[in-house]
Amino acid sequence: MIVPGVKVDGPVKLPRESCKPVVMLVDDDRDLLRLLSMRLLAAGYEVMAVSSGEEALARVAESTPHVIVTDLQMDGMDGMTLFNHVHQAHPSLPVLILTAHGTIPDAFEAANRGVFSYLTKPFSSNILLTHLERALDGVAEIQAPSTQEAVSHASST
Repeated sequence: MIVPGVKVDGPVKLPRESCKPVVMLVDDDRDLLRLLSMRLLAAGYEVMAVSSGEEALARVAESTPHVIVTDLQMDGMDGMTLFNHVHQAHPSLPVLILTAHGTIPDAFEAANRGVFSYLTKPFSSNILLTHLERALDGVAEIQAPSTQEAVSHASST
């Protein structure tokens, strides 16, 4: 399926004078990648959508985004491994991790390692946008919402 304005595995090109924040989306689920891309484009972000951790690292080496949003469980390189590589090269680059398989201990471990935010699927796009705004504003931690979501998700499974 082709969605106008969304190019999977590549940046969405905007005019050079654009000052929109650049969000890199990393997920091996192409349908979710397209859906999130459309939502972020509608919210005013520039989107680089890639379908693997390996490709994300190559793109970050070429052009560093303002924030990375990655799935945790992917074929090949997983989201935490991607975070470790990115964090080593760009320690101040915020990384948000999305997962359908999160637990409270996983969320705390990710936070202790420096992950900016850890969201459990399903999540509302408004929650994601709030976390992105806080990451872009330079807020150090988002503990209450992400912990609350992890608890809510864990108790519902």
